[in-house]
Amino acid sequence: MKYTHFDDILPNHRTDFVMLYFAACRSLRELQAAIRRTNGGKLTCRQAWLLRRIQNKFVQVVAHHKAYQRNDIPTIPNAKYPTGIVIDLKSPQGNVFYLIGLANRFARELGLSAEEIAEFKREQASATTYQAHLNLLRKWFGFVFITT
Repeated sequence: MKYTHFDDILPNHRTDFVMLYFAACRSLRELQAAIRRTNGGKLTCRQAWLLRRIQNKFVQVVAHHKAYQRNDIPTIPNAKYPTGIVIDLKSPQGNVFYLIGLANRFARELGLSAEEIAEFKREQASATTYQAHLNLLRKWFGFVFITT
C-alpha cells in the first residue's frame, strides 16, 4: 500500500473531521474482525497491541483537533523539554500510569542525561496526587491537558 504524504493531501469540502474519525474507527474494527477470522477468533499479543496503539493515536488526534478548534493549543513556556503533546484526560490516556510511562519514554527518546533522568524519577516519586503528576509532566515535557 502506498501512502500519500501529508502535505500532498488537498482539502476537501465534502469531508469533515468527525466523519473521518468514525470512518477510521470503523475500518479499524473491520480490520480487527478480519484478523480474528484468519486466526481462529484470537489475536496475538502483538496484533492486539498494534490495534490498541492505532486506537490511541486516533484519540490523540481527536484531542489535538478539539484543542485546535478552540484555538487553545498553548505551549508551556517554562517546560524544560517542550514536546507539544496534547492529551485528553477523559480518554484512556488520562490514566496516571499511562502518563508516567509516556514521560519515561520521552525522557529516553529525548536523550536526557542519567542525572536528569534520576532527577525526574525523584520528582516523579515525590508526586503523590494525580494533579501533582500532571504538574510534573507540564513542567518537564510541556504536556497540554484538555478535558472534553
